Amino acid sequence: MKAGELLKKLLQKISMSWDFYKEAGQATAVETLETEMGEMENIFGLLVLGSFIGFPSPPMQITLDLLPEMEKHFMLMLNKVDTAQSPISDLLSTFDVM
Repeated sequence: MKAGELLKKLLQKISMSWDFYKEAGQATAVETLETEMGEMENIFGLLVLGSFIGFPSPPMQITLDLLPEMEKHFMLMLNKVDTAQSPISDLLSTFDVM
C-alpha cells in the first residue's frame, strides 16, 4: 500500500470516530439541558409558591399574574401538602396505583 492510501484510511477513521463522539455529545447535551430546565422550573415554582413550605412569598399581584403559568407546580404542591401527613398515600401516589 502506498503512503497516500494509508493516510486516506487514517483520516477516514478519524472522521468516523469524530462523528461518533459528536453524536454522543449532542444526545447528552439535550438530556442535560432538559434536566437543567426542569430544575429551574422547580426553583421558580418554589420562589413563586414558596408560602407552602415557609418561604416568604412575593407580592400577591405578582403571584396572581404568574398563576396561569404555575398551574402544574401549584397542583404538585397541593398534592404534596395533602399527602405530607400520610406516608402510605405518598407511596401509593408515587406508584400511581389509583
